[in-house]
Amino acid sequence: MGCKMTKDETVNAIPISSSSDAGTRTYFKNIIDAIAQIQQFAVMERSDYEIPQDFLTIRGELNFFSIGFGNGFVEGMVFALLLAIIMPLMHSDYLMESVALRFPLARSRTFLWMLNLLPIIIAVALCSYLSRYRIGRITKRAVDALLVGRMFSLIIKAIIIFVLLIALHNYNAVIAHGLGSALAKIHHGFGSGVFMTIVNMKEHLLITAFRILAIFTGAVATPFLTIWLVSLYRGYQRKHAERFWME
Repeated sequence: MGCKMTKDETVNAIPISSSSDAGTRTYFKNIIDAIAQIQQFAVMERSDYEIPQDFLTIRGELNFFSIGFGNGFVEGMVFALLLAIIMPLMHSDYLMESVALRFPLARSRTFLWMLNLLPIIIAVALCSYLSRYRIGRITKRAVDALLVGRMFSLIIKAIIIFVLLIALHNYNAVIAHGLGSALAKIHHGFGSGVFMTIVNMKEHLLITAFRILAIFTGAVATPFLTIWLVSLYRGYQRKHAERFWME
């Protein structure tokens, strides 16, 4: 006959040593590994396991910060690369029609913008998903460290992209002439097309630069707001339950 473990025995059966190693000394390979570690912390905290406050060391917090920073860097880099491809398409009828021959959706500016925003949308959803695990002292510190790392990375990336777009606007004619002339030596038609595309982009560069600042601001703020709102909701539920049982 199998025997059932009591709650205390179940709690004590949690492999704290392996979690400790993963949470304080091991560098995570990617954000999925970091989220998996946070999930383990959440399981321990939900089981009423008494976790010491120093269980997550400074090195552990830096690990979460680093993975958040790295994820934000990759997220911003993919966004920048997609932007570099999509902006010329949106401002050159020739390029758009050429691509649309194989991908008809390329004619839709809405689709192109959504495609450009896809890496940020995925990352925001993934980070917002962490709200369900931010329940105790350890998970709160781990989640906050990850999100702060991502925040710093995205802020840096947003500033870089903003400055580059402003520079492209201010020196549009010089860049268009230089790049167009260089490419015209290889293929005259292609060089002329690049020149006209860059020139046509000028009037849209300023609004795009500020739009990107707004996008990155939303990408930074949304996970924090989601987590805070969920925390407030949990607090309300807890107080409501306590009031119910007191009555």
